[in-house]
Amino acid sequence: MGRIQVAMVAGWLVGSSGLAAQQRSSVSVAVTPFFGLANPMRDLLLRPGLDALRDPESQALYGTVGARVTVDVSKRFAVEADIGLGKSGLKVSSLSAPSGTNVKVSTLSGRLVYRLRPTNEAAWFAAHAGVASVRRTFSENSGVPSRISDGSNVGGVLGATLGFRLADRAALTITADDFLYNAGFDVLRSGGTKTRSLSLTQNDLRVTLGVRFVLVGR
Repeated sequence: MGRIQVAMVAGWLVGSSGLAAQQRSSVSVAVTPFFGLANPMRDLLLRPGLDALRDPESQALYGTVGARVTVDVSKRFAVEADIGLGKSGLKVSSLSAPSGTNVKVSTLSGRLVYRLRPTNEAAWFAAHAGVASVRRTFSENSGVPSRISDGSNVGGVLGATLGFRLADRAALTITADDFLYNAGFDVLRSGGTKTRSLSLTQNDLRVTLGVRFVLVGR
C-alpha cells in the first residue's frame, strides 16, 4: 500500500473516531421529578341504566406527582418515559354533587421529543408526542367495595416543555400534556351482573413543574 493510500486510511480512521466521539458526547440521560395539576375535561363514565343527559360522572381537578426519564440522542431529538400519580373524587356532572366515589389515577407514557431550542441554551423549548396508558382505581367513601372495576385505557399524549437552565446540569421545567383516549369500565349492577359503561372520549390536561437533572452526558 502506497503512502497516499496509508494517509487516506489514517485520515478516515481519525475522522470516524472523531465523529463517533461526537455522537457519543451528544447522548445524555436526565431525570425530572415533577408535581402539578391535572384536569379531566370531559365526563368520565355513564353507569348502565342511567340518563345520558343527567347522570354522567366526571372526575374533579386533582394534584399529581411523578417523574420522567429522558434520553437525548442528539441536540434535537430524545426519547422519554413518564409516570404520574394522582387522586380525586367523582361528581355528577349536571348537579356538581360528589358521588361518594374516589379515583386514583396512574399514567404511564412513552414519548418522542423534538427540541426547537436545545437544552444547552439558557431557555429551551421542546414538543413531544407518544403513547399513553391511563389506569384508574376506584374506592368508596363508605368503605364498601366499589361497583366500578379498576381499568386501564390506552391512547395518545401530546405536549410541550419550556425549560430554564439553573446550572450546568440542572434546569427548571414547565410541561403541559394532553392525554387523549377512550375510557370504559365494567360496572356491577344490582343483580350481580357486570355491564360495560359507555365508552367516552377523554381529554385530560396536565400542567407540571419540575427540575431536570442530567445524570449522564450534557
